[in-house]
Amino acid sequence: MEIVRLDDITSTNDYLIAMQTRDELCVVTDYQSAGKGMGSNTWESEHGKNLLFSILIHPVWLDVSRQYLMSMAEALALRDAILPLVPKSDSLTIKWPNDIYYGDKKLSGTRIDVNLQGWQIQDMVIGTGININQREFRSNAPNPVSLVQITGKEHDADELLRSILLHFEYYREMLEHGNVDSVVSLYHAYLYRGNGMYEYEDAEGVFEARLHSVAPNGMMTLRRSDGTLSSYEFKEVKFRI
Repeated sequence: MEIVRLDDITSTNDYLIAMQTRDELCVVTDYQSAGKGMGSNTWESEHGKNLLFSILIHPVWLDVSRQYLMSMAEALALRDAILPLVPKSDSLTIKWPNDIYYGDKKLSGTRIDVNLQGWQIQDMVIGTGININQREFRSNAPNPVSLVQITGKEHDADELLRSILLHFEYYREMLEHGNVDSVVSLYHAYLYRGNGMYEYEDAEGVFEARLHSVAPNGMMTLRRSDGTLSSYEFKEVKFRI
């Protein structure tokens, strides 16, 4: 995959969406003036301190109703690439839908934009921000953390990006060759709060539940303390941290 490097840009996702190319590309930048997270979230990043990149792919073979499988593949690739850099491997998890957490703190976030033609995926842009060498965060984000804060030393963003792309290609090929169950199983194995009862909050208030499953369409299902199952789309439920 060709890597395009830019010094400064509004958003790597927006840049790739505007290109309308059939090539597969990765765009990486030192700074985004309008970096976006999922939904209405924004992403804070000090200039040149973190890894900010987007990948443009064309998974026309992937059914629209199962497009979240690619989000699982990206999250697994991020975790695999970051894992050798952190001291406690069991603290590195995937928080639904696709954040990477270290303990109870957010290390990485991903936004995915999809272009459809009818019922077929034409373009998918996967944009990720990873906190690497930023030592202080000034926004109102509740729980950011960086690799330098975790490890006490700075890390090479380019080397990490190369590792992520290799791991992503591995998981993408698994999906394309029909090995969906393995990807889904691994994703569930590394989920944040994958075991035990925790507090969540939806439109009706706070409740206790355990994580039951995440479907290929992205819906998360929780099993409440009374045994009932509740399913949610992104932003319909909050983790109480």
